[in-house]
Amino acid sequence: MRLWIHLAASILLAVAVLGREAPAQTAGPSQYDVEAVYLFDFAKFVRWPAEAEHETIAICVAGQNTYVDTLKKIVAGERIGTRPFEVRAIQKGEEEAGCNILFLDSSVKEHLDELLTASAGKPALTVSDIPGFLDRGGMIQFVLTGNRVRFSVDLRPVARSGISLSSELLKVAANVNGNPAGGGAL
Repeated sequence: MRLWIHLAASILLAVAVLGREAPAQTAGPSQYDVEAVYLFDFAKFVRWPAEAEHETIAICVAGQNTYVDTLKKIVAGERIGTRPFEVRAIQKGEEEAGCNILFLDSSVKEHLDELLTASAGKPALTVSDIPGFLDRGGMIQFVLTGNRVRFSVDLRPVARSGISLSSELLKVAANVNGNPAGGGAL
């Protein structure tokens, strides 16, 4: 329940931050906005191995600049502990080095396998809104349920990466594949 409250507060913060630049908008947050808030919040519920702890938490985006721009606004000034966030746009698999979270939007469908192969077995949380993402080796896939953005998780690639996801995150997932006792959950 705490996660839902935190997500709702984060979405409200995102709307406030993003709304400053578009005062004429009266509609709620876009799918991009909600997914960007989720990416920011996922970082709070992941434990990376010690060797993957960097000075910053790097959220890398392969795809549209809309996500990059939105994420930069959301994470501006935010920290987890002492670690600030950085947001990077990437295009190729070899650019994913040092990414803590790798988001692959639907515009990179043709390069999905290359990007997933480059990150396989590395301590990076892979997230996408591409249909069938979990079947292709991804960790978290955004899904639309009605008008709401939800997410599904596959713990098998999570366990192979050496990262762990909080049970709080798994409780609010629309679907969880794999065995939490198999090493993918805290």
